[in-house]
Amino acid sequence: MSNTSKKSVNLTPKPLMTISGHESYICNVAYLPGGERVATCSDDKTVRMWNVENGEQEGTSMEHNGWVEGLAVTKDGKKILSGGEDEKIRVWNVETHEPIEEWGSDTGGILCIAMSPEDQLAASGGNSGKIVIREMKLGGPTKHSIQAGSVVHSLSFSPNGERLAAAVEEYEDDRTNCVIQVYDVENGELILGPIKGHEAFVRCVLWSLDGSWLFSASNDRTIRCWNSETGEPIGQPWTGHTDGVASLSLSPDGTKLASASWDSTVCFWDVHSGDPIDQPLQHENVSWPGAVTFSPSGEFVATGCKDNKLSIWRVPWWDDIQKQLCPFPRIY
Repeated sequence: MSNTSKKSVNLTPKPLMTISGHESYICNVAYLPGGERVATCSDDKTVRMWNVENGEQEGTSMEHNGWVEGLAVTKDGKKILSGGEDEKIRVWNVETHEPIEEWGSDTGGILCIAMSPEDQLAASGGNSGKIVIREMKLGGPTKHSIQAGSVVHSLSFSPNGERLAAAVEEYEDDRTNCVIQVYDVENGELILGPIKGHEAFVRCVLWSLDGSWLFSASNDRTIRCWNSETGEPIGQPWTGHTDGVASLSLSPDGTKLASASWDSTVCFWDVHSGDPIDQPLQHENVSWPGAVTFSPSGEFVATGCKDNKLSIWRVPWWDDIQKQLCPFPRIY
């Protein structure tokens, strides 16, 4: 009998890089085009830029006068939009980190910002329950101001830019309804909803790549898929998280969904079946992720956490994809 003992191999995914710098929890994260840089916003009143090749902060912090939860990057990668407790949207130059302009807001504290596909419009929502759609021109002229409900938690433009989905709290007869609404971007009219089904606050809403489905994440621990034309649910709720789901991100090829939860995990899902994919990304118990986003290549996800840290992870299936692309070793 051999005296050699076999040690068990821990296959639990680990972050490739964990970056410290924020002084309070990270509320939102966004990759810039190219995938070498990530922007974050935080309860510490700042927006920061990070080089994910070396883990260093780039330039100076971009400052607000209160917590910052709304964050968006233009598709050309030249501007960052941020907003939060001070009820202002600030537009920043990505390279200099200097403010380009500042827009006053009538949305109260800003919880979310979304960019239209061609960077022509910016939508914001927050604690006043209003959605404000602005033109991305000097001064940010308002296109529509919509009283959607009591609080707007999340906004997402459809892939063709013609519709805007919103995750909204409605107070009615001493009861809080947690719903999804869809608006016509051109005229500002409600065209679908309220879509009901979640049993607690809806934290995030997101379109499928072709615009035919809507995905939503909720404090009720589930993710749901909806027909974006009828508002009818598609299949059963996706279950697996053991605490509220705070954030969703769609892979660049549109086939997978990442979800970040207060149960300290990021899970991956097949968008067609709703089945979980591979192992969750397990964070330390004190560092639950409140935000997740795929890199432009789909190889990585970035998570922003309660412990003030930004983590970069390789998606669990990436090595399998590379083997499929190049199944045999190269011989030179």
